[in-house]
Amino acid sequence: GTLTSTRTFRIDCSNSAGSDFDTVTVTVGNQTQLPSVDISASPMNINAGSSSTISWTSQNATLCVANTPNFPGGSSQATSGSFNSGDLQNNTTYRITCYNAAEQSDDDSVTVTVNSQVTLPDVDLSTTDASINSGQTTTLIWTVQNASTCTTSGDWSGNVSASGGSTVVGPLFSNKTYNIRCFNSDGEDTDSQTITVGISGQGPDVTTRSATNIDKDEATLRGDVDGNGLSTEVRFEYGRDRDDVEDGDAEDETSWQSTGSGFEDFDDQTDDNLRPDTTYYFRAVARNSRGTDEGSVLSFRTDDDNDNNGDDPSVTIRANPSHVNSGQSSTITWDPSSNTDSCRASGGANSWSGSKSRNGGSQSSGPLFNNTTFSITCENEDGSDTASTTVTVDNFVPNQNRPTVILSADQTSLAYNGATFVRWSTIGATSCQASGGSVGWAGTKSIGPGSFYTGSLSSSRTYTLTCYNSTGSDTDSVTISVRQPPTGGPTPPPASSLVLVTSSIDRNQPILPTLDNTRPRPGDEITYTVNYQNIGTGAIRNLVLRLDLPYEVVYLYSTPSNPIISGNTLIFNLGTLAANGSGTVTVRVRVREDAPPGALLNFPAVLSYTDPAGFPQTVTANVSAQVWNMQPEVIQDTTNLLGAAAFLSGGFWPTSLFGWLLLIILILLLILLAKYLMGGGQPFEGKTTTTTIQH
Repeated sequence: GTLTSTRTFRIDCSNSAGSDFDTVTVTVGNQTQLPSVDISASPMNINAGSSSTISWTSQNATLCVANTPNFPGGSSQATSGSFNSGDLQNNTTYRITCYNAAEQSDDDSVTVTVNSQVTLPDVDLSTTDASINSGQTTTLIWTVQNASTCTTSGDWSGNVSASGGSTVVGPLFSNKTYNIRCFNSDGEDTDSQTITVGISGQGPDVTTRSATNIDKDEATLRGDVDGNGLSTEVRFEYGRDRDDVEDGDAEDETSWQSTGSGFEDFDDQTDDNLRPDTTYYFRAVARNSRGTDEGSVLSFRTDDDNDNNGDDPSVTIRANPSHVNSGQSSTITWDPSSNTDSCRASGGANSWSGSKSRNGGSQSSGPLFNNTTFSITCENEDGSDTASTTVTVDNFVPNQNRPTVILSADQTSLAYNGATFVRWSTIGATSCQASGGSVGWAGTKSIGPGSFYTGSLSSSRTYTLTCYNSTGSDTDSVTISVRQPPTGGPTPPPASSLVLVTSSIDRNQPILPTLDNTRPRPGDEITYTVNYQNIGTGAIRNLVLRLDLPYEVVYLYSTPSNPIISGNTLIFNLGTLAANGSGTVTVRVRVREDAPPGALLNFPAVLSYTDPAGFPQTVTANVSAQVWNMQPEVIQDTTNLLGAAAFLSGGFWPTSLFGWLLLIILILLLILLAKYLMGGGQPFEGKTTTTTIQH
């Protein structure tokens, strides 16, 4: 039979004579072990585009061979190993066979099942501002991918676009939560957004104002604050190092004091241990439950004699409110220190820029449609100070239909006989009509921007402007109040300044030097001169000279040589003119070759400036010339010509002494007439116009 181990066999034999035996051993060698192999996948089920790890182990094998082409490295494989399948899109089978030395074999296989592609929807809900003030609006924005339907719930309802979109919600007066749910055949996705509605979307707004009551060892610090509806506390930080104050490390500070929740002015006294004749820096600080705000750093200088002489000026500026909706206005208030000589505004909108009262004041910003910064600089002989404030504009909605009119005045409250400028601008207007106001205001106006000088006013006036386009009209008005003089007293005189402006023209005649100065020919050059003089007792500032050249001339050069040029308009910024000071501006122009004969050339000059009282003023002058008419009209009488010819013919010579005398007289008259016509009369050396205005 089959042997599985070594065996010894013995046989015994016997007869009557005896017995015998023998043995034989059959040696059985070691048994050959069969190979085995096991292959697996982890995981065995995956989604399309995912991967799996393929692993195998074997026993009693000396060689393994891959039976499918998806093994790395080809068909020959180690007796054990593993590899990553990579991204799979379909079901995939892996088979391997392993052999022993006797070429006995075993094989195994594994199949990775790939699930079909699942595309789930994705939705994201966001907002342009998740924290707003009560009564404001915000915009919800949803972005969607792979969805067929989207529905809403919470504080909105209904279906919305499965392609994404946005919508404005509000005005809101309490917290709101908005939910969105988007579907497709494979599943769904949801998102939500909560809008927090507070009493105020801002912390407090605080402004540092100039110090007052400055002595040699103490001062009163001032400021104003808007708590934006929340209970607010304020204090001042001050010291001798500006950087320390700005960094919140000031030498000293006042105690916190409550100012309520609205807009309030506040002040506090420094300790009475300040050093004399020393510069101190300070700022106002406000805090409430929404945050902390610091005002600008200002300064003051203590005196050694309690008079506070020789200090730089200071100025503060604030906007109330500091946040408005598109198209609304704010009141801009500036507050200079008492030692200020003059103030000038810049930036802003709606005629904010320009001279401002050194005593402080308020002005409407006019309708605002973008965030706008208003700045003001005040100065005296020792220095200057600049402050600014920004009005934030929310909820911009462009008006594409009816026009918008913006009318304002540089000053809305004047002393008796005071004057100011009314300014306007429009949006979408095609024509404008003015009414009311002072002399010269009523009638057709440009769509702007434009300005109108009121002249001296002795009573309050209301200026109204209505502008139109094809879809409608809009009207705005501004009232200028005039303070009456004290009862029974004399009428106060106007501001003390007297300005003279003189303009003239002088023509260079390189071709025909005998021609009249005020009658240039095409191609001639003209020197246009404007002289100005201040014979008053005070300096005038911010001098600006505007020259409007006629269309028929071309600008060549000028002295000063740096005017602002816009078309045929030249603007010279002349700075400050001291009392009894004077100046000259000259402009060289050439008459165009195509200038029509007989064309009237007007050269108007407008000089604007700020008088010693801080009020804007304007002086004008004009001079004119006329293009030479090279083809004067001549009316010919053929009868007279024939008579003259006949007179000079032989049949009409005089036959008496009286006749000869008449002929001689006639010849002398003709010679004088010819000389006069050919000489052109006595030339004019120039034309001068002088305008004087007393302030």
